[in-house]
Amino acid sequence: MVYDDIPAQLPRDYYYALNKLSGSVSKNVIKVQADRSSASPGNITQFRLPISAMVSLKSLAIFWEATLTGTNPTQFGRYSSSFIKRLSISMNGVTISQIDDYNLLYNLMADHNNKNKTKGIGGEFLDNSITWGEGSITGSDQSAITGTDSLLAAATNPDGVKMCVNNFLGFLGSTSTDILPLDRVGECIINIQWAQPYEVCGGTAEASSATYSNNSYSLDKLYLTCECFSFSDDSYYNSIGNKDLQIGFNDYLITKFATTTKTSGINCTTYLSANSIDWIAGTAIQPQTAVSTMVAYGGGGDGASANVINQYEYLSNPKTYVNNNGSAKQGDGFFNVKANMRDLQGLESSQFSINNKQLNYGSFDKYEVFQNNLAVLGYENVDASNNGLIDTCVSIFHYFKYYGACFNSLSLVEKEGFYLSGLSSAGSSCAVNFTAKFSGNATYDIVPVIIAKMSKVLHIKAGRMISTE
Repeated sequence: MVYDDIPAQLPRDYYYALNKLSGSVSKNVIKVQADRSSASPGNITQFRLPISAMVSLKSLAIFWEATLTGTNPTQFGRYSSSFIKRLSISMNGVTISQIDDYNLLYNLMADHNNKNKTKGIGGEFLDNSITWGEGSITGSDQSAITGTDSLLAAATNPDGVKMCVNNFLGFLGSTSTDILPLDRVGECIINIQWAQPYEVCGGTAEASSATYSNNSYSLDKLYLTCECFSFSDDSYYNSIGNKDLQIGFNDYLITKFATTTKTSGINCTTYLSANSIDWIAGTAIQPQTAVSTMVAYGGGGDGASANVINQYEYLSNPKTYVNNNGSAKQGDGFFNVKANMRDLQGLESSQFSINNKQLNYGSFDKYEVFQNNLAVLGYENVDASNNGLIDTCVSIFHYFKYYGACFNSLSLVEKEGFYLSGLSSAGSSCAVNFTAKFSGNATYDIVPVIIAKMSKVLHIKAGRMISTE
């Protein structure tokens, strides 16, 4: 984006390179309480950012304490963001971004863009296969750190576990400037609708006959933190004045379709309208309405320590999954709830069409799909990228059984030069069709899903006029 008549004495995060900024700066981390301090499944929580502040979105973090309840114990699914069913942002009464099924989207993107575990030890819950702790801090020496398999039959419902979301998709994590002047946008509200229990709770490996009909969760001590700035020098404030501020950001649209079967395959169409559709992705999930056993090695087994394997053990000595009670065929190193499993196992071919015109030379088999995914996600065919699939995905068979998606880019990205935006359908909608065929004759149900990533622009005009395009 190009901004005219703006002086070049401001930090890069404020649109420009820093030469010199006169005067002093004040920077503080503030704490914003939610409209109510506790929440349960399906509730909506609001965080109202201070109306006159200038905040850094890259520092934003949401905290809470989570407690699981139920007769038979459950554990958390992977990622704290799995608790968020819908995330929306409004400014001055105008909704600028709303992402439904945020938890499914976050799991898809996080599994395809692996985040180092050392960046998630503050409560983002990147590994749920081990419960870490330590003894009382007493005596004349340090206390021992403990680590146990979280799915053992002896496990209990977690109580008061501190969690944190410090990595966001959509507006909060993708704006072209991290600095948001709230005095220009009016009241800025972050709305979160919390997920259902089956989307975040997975049963421990106690017995295949265990049921989880009364399992749920509660959240307490909800609050938000972020950095706020102010300058004694008026250069920044004068530079933005009453101009039409334009802030680019990413938005996502997730569409779920009617249930089909693996035998029938997938053939679904959604309609999109945006100035820039960057990429589209197709996947499938299994229908889920109740809490079930965690999809993990040893899940549904006898819960004995000899048969429950945590993530580190699985990676050091991969095994063919064997269920001790004889029925389940899911587990391996997924360590997540069934609702977030993307099931494209047995994929034979897939194809995208837009307005009845096929993309690419024809349908892709699973190897071509995976290669195309690497190109779309920016891995550039060489092992030199900062990104990578989650470390529990160890083969192409694991990928399509648990993490599968078919991506198709509509953009041209050149990291060192320029960015050519994606397909524009502004003014009329375009029909996006996703088809997939599967080998074999599996008859179980799946729910097709199409996800579209779009680039949008937030306009902040004089008088706190807010709009997007």
